[in-house]
Amino acid sequence: MSNETVTMFTFFVDAEVFGGGGYEAAALAADESDLFDAGVYKVEIPQGFAGDLGDRVPVRVTGTARGLMFYAKLLNIKEKMQLEELGRVRAAALARKDDQ
Repeated sequence: MSNETVTMFTFFVDAEVFGGGGYEAAALAADESDLFDAGVYKVEIPQGFAGDLGDRVPVRVTGTARGLMFYAKLLNIKEKMQLEELGRVRAAALARKDDQ
């Protein structure tokens, strides 16, 4: 078990919230050193989905289990399904014995 195992999770954020300061507000609420200290190593917003996701914007985060939870709080994620999936991804990362 490792608290430092790095994994990836894609949050789906409402475009309205995203455009109204959701992701940007999260980025402003924590600077790069805060993110790194919390275990968030990379944040990407994949392009090319066009209207496929409707009113959702994917935000892909690479980090430790603690870092993923930190970022979920920055994004103010409250949707039950996303939190359950995040819980499963975090549990799997914590259960991994390798640090690849």
